[in-house]
Amino acid sequence: MTEDRGRERLSGRDRRSQIIDVALTLFAEKGFAGTRTKEIAEAAGISETLIFQHFQTKGGLIRASLATLFHAHPVSGELKNQLKILDDESFFLTIARHFIKHNREDPRIMKLALYSSLEGGHFGEMTRVDETGPSMLTLITSYILKRIEDGAFAEINAEIAARLFVETIFMYLADQAMMVSGPELPFSDEEVVQTLVTIYLGGLKKK
Repeated sequence: MTEDRGRERLSGRDRRSQIIDVALTLFAEKGFAGTRTKEIAEAAGISETLIFQHFQTKGGLIRASLATLFHAHPVSGELKNQLKILDDESFFLTIARHFIKHNREDPRIMKLALYSSLEGGHFGEMTRVDETGPSMLTLITSYILKRIEDGAFAEINAEIAARLFVETIFMYLADQAMMVSGPELPFSDEEVVQTLVTIYLGGLKKK
């Protein structure tokens, strides 16, 4: 199949989606720095020039790819409702369940998270609630600050607390994938998130 015929078969939107999907798979296999746009083009069956017609730079492709991956699993609606009712347990359970369910649905996520940490960037896009909204860390920090103001939570560093919550979830998923601390836990994800949130809220709540 020639490139011209390929273009006839795919609309601009579909071609962009195809490039992103191929890029995500290669980024998960080789890392962001280790993947060349030429490799992405070859895997997609197009020219490298066509990639840069859709994305001005490789960095733009990375950001768009991560945004697409995470925005396909929105959680903002659920969280906005939790922010209104201020149900602490439900708020943190929603986030933990979302991260774990999303990761189970697409194994590339954990690999991308690990490459992101090794290469020193991109993680903000991976925890963004929606395309224009705040990152998940910012949202959690804001919630904790609100509950501190309400007198429900102890006066702690909200930004550190938010980061530790997200990091704990990712460490659980990484451990399940790589079995760093031993064999895979013989418990359901739901039992894990219930345990995590119970311990976490026990430390946050004002005594």
